[in-house]
Amino acid sequence: MSSISEIKVLIAEDELPARNLMKKFITERPELKLCDIARNGNEALEKMQAFKFDLVFLDIQMPVLNGIEVLDKLKETPDIIFTTAYDAHAIRAFELGAADYLLKPFTFERFNIAVDRILSRINSPQKNKEPLKLGLSLKEKSNYFIIPFQDIIYISSHGKHSVVHTKEKDFETAKVMKELEEKLAPENFIRIHKQFIINIFFARKIKYFIGGRYTIYLGDDDETTLPVGRRYAQHISKKMKSA
Repeated sequence: MSSISEIKVLIAEDELPARNLMKKFITERPELKLCDIARNGNEALEKMQAFKFDLVFLDIQMPVLNGIEVLDKLKETPDIIFTTAYDAHAIRAFELGAADYLLKPFTFERFNIAVDRILSRINSPQKNKEPLKLGLSLKEKSNYFIIPFQDIIYISSHGKHSVVHTKEKDFETAKVMKELEEKLAPENFIRIHKQFIINIFFARKIKYFIGGRYTIYLGDDDETTLPVGRRYAQHISKKMKSA
């Protein structure tokens, strides 16, 4: 773990005024060491794959690849402070765990709040060494989202596309079920059928019907019921008891 005097930082930002502001703010925090700057998403991805940064200031709206696309392509994710000029939905989603966001233009006071939150996590003896999983990133038409895991109720497969069902709306994505499953937090999600993955915290009960059929009941507003594959039933029951 890096000591507080060695927090290696990358700025990924395409706008010069925003880069200069962050450089100024970083120099005023002795705990932070600015190691590199990326001016577009592809450059940010290459630098993050080549070097292990402790903290990245990642702009969402960048040329070539946007910030969400960059995160989607990374196998390991450093601590992230997102920067954005708009997109209220994305801002709400970034209020997760160790992640934070800065809404441009931001003050030094707001910058310090975000940095202090990250440094507290980095220097905690209980810090989780696993790569951070902030939420499920996906593209719907021309829009990009990071959906907090706690907002996802279940995911359904529809051939060559999938639907992510959340508390607020359903998101259709070209990603297939297997691809989505690899990006989910395994402690939260479980496959119940070849066509369905559920958030275990929405599961209320599983019921057996004569003929070998199982049905699971979810505690969402729609009181969703889904079929359970016979080979998944026993594992799901154990998972529900331990959740």
